[in-house]
Amino acid sequence: MNGMIRDALLWLRKLGLDLQSVKTALACGLSWVLAEAVMPHSYPYFAPIAAILTLQVTVADSIQKGLYRIVGIVVGIGISLLAGQWLSVNAWTVALVVLAGLAVSNAMRLNAQIGAQIGVSALLVLAFGNANGYAAYRILETLLGSGVAVAVNLALVPRDTTREALNAASGLGKRIAAVLRDYDEAVRGKRRPSQVLEEARGLLLLIQRGNEATALARQSLKFVPLGRMRRERVERVSAAMERLEHLSVQARGIARSLIELDEAGLQVPELVPAFAAAADCVDRFADTVTDPSPEALDKLREATERARNVQLESLGQSMAGADPERLKLIGSVYADLGRMLTEVVRTEESGNA
Repeated sequence: MNGMIRDALLWLRKLGLDLQSVKTALACGLSWVLAEAVMPHSYPYFAPIAAILTLQVTVADSIQKGLYRIVGIVVGIGISLLAGQWLSVNAWTVALVVLAGLAVSNAMRLNAQIGAQIGVSALLVLAFGNANGYAAYRILETLLGSGVAVAVNLALVPRDTTREALNAASGLGKRIAAVLRDYDEAVRGKRRPSQVLEEARGLLLLIQRGNEATALARQSLKFVPLGRMRRERVERVSAAMERLEHLSVQARGIARSLIELDEAGLQVPELVPAFAAAADCVDRFADTVTDPSPEALDKLREATERARNVQLESLGQSMAGADPERLKLIGSVYADLGRMLTEVVRTEESGNA
């Protein structure tokens, strides 16, 4: 049964009928019906217009858009009614009223969307006048349409973006692990260290996407009464992104150290197992972002302990008979590797315990 429902939803999405489209259409229809029922002699088309422009992906964004429209309409109508007392309608007065509305918006440092709504409302009221209570109906129908949009968004399961945020964070962790594994090719001379540094810098884009996904997930939970599990996931992914940013900084630091080793003509093959062990550790951490189960955490602990032992062994081999310059450059690599393990352990103890 679940498979049939999933297939039907996929088919509808291919036709462009996603949940957001259905919610918007439903909000429009309900707004029109309610506007005609509550205000039979009004202008009912403004209610569904408000519903279309108000309904957003998240409840919080819908409330914000609704408030923007209401403030813009009230201010715009006020300006237009004042101007209409002394000015006739022509091209110059239209331009003057719109200019006044935008000037008020700028002077009050209102959102740009409010400024646009002020201009539109001032223009329409000036053009139609206040016959048959047009201005009052415009405000009431905007309130009604915006309210219906928010109610529909709340009733029809607001989009859950927390999974997308978790997957983005986990994907970033997997990519950091892959970059660490690529470092062994630089150590073996198969790739230039500058190339792996560019790969490490490419992590910045993934960090940006992960932070954006986390922010959207947090925003989607505002004003949603039943979302405890989602909130827990958002907190987990937020903590993970902070650690992953630190891990990416350390990965870039290692890449720069490899460049310095290459410029000094130093080969350190003992680093290869240390990179592989650290990559496995970051891989296990990435798994715990989406699966914080006891089994996944046990695998992370085991990988961390194994990576520590490998690093100590590799460090001892690397330092054997090394001169001060070699010690300095090798030490910087092992220092960043050690910080990576510390970061993962700190995450496991504070974020996933």
